[in-house]
Amino acid sequence: MNCLTIKFIERLEKCGKLLQVALDFTDINSAISIASSVERRENLILEAGTPLIKSYGINSVKLLRSLKGNHLVFADLKIMDVGALEANLAFNNGADAVSVSAATNIETIKETVDEANKWGGIVYGDLIGVDDILKGVEKLKNSKVHVALLHIGIDVQVKMGVTAGNYAQLIKKIKDNFGGIVAVAGGIKPEEVPLVSSAGADIIIIGGGITKAKDPYEATNIAIKNLNSKC
Repeated sequence: MNCLTIKFIERLEKCGKLLQVALDFTDINSAISIASSVERRENLILEAGTPLIKSYGINSVKLLRSLKGNHLVFADLKIMDVGALEANLAFNNGADAVSVSAATNIETIKETVDEANKWGGIVYGDLIGVDDILKGVEKLKNSKVHVALLHIGIDVQVKMGVTAGNYAQLIKKIKDNFGGIVAVAGGIKPEEVPLVSSAGADIIIIGGGITKAKDPYEATNIAIKNLNSKC
């Protein structure tokens, strides 16, 4: 196990739970403004969201890494192919973790994990778009992915009127079947953190609940308080 992997795992062991702020902007200035306004503590992960990376490039990861603080940095690449190449780009620019799509082939997932292990990085297997979630979890487990991510996409939230908060039982099943670190994302509000956390989530990802709040700093503090983190 490499140093950054140890760093990430030790952070979880020390803090118990981590909060991840998803910066799903297309404007880098807006992303940096929010990232700069929150307290970048040990229990915080700053996420370069997929829209941000698509609009601004991998430099968005580098900028989040350059901010002073004890935070971790996540690059939401949702890798579908050439796993080693794309993971290398993220880790080379300061990411601690990247995402690979659980819907892609197992070869790409393994390539992503292998590259992450060379850098000492972490891989989230993003289950967005996977119809059979538990089969997807088994695929991630067999690929030795570090984190299983239950992700309820925005389109599903809007069309079906659900958020990750509606899936407590599924989160418990994922935790039991994966047997490792579980992250959860999808319309979570700071007030809903206890529900998602008690269901088994180790990493709780909040986007609009923080970034669209009148006071992102206060919203982040509420989420962390509800996280009951030891850090």
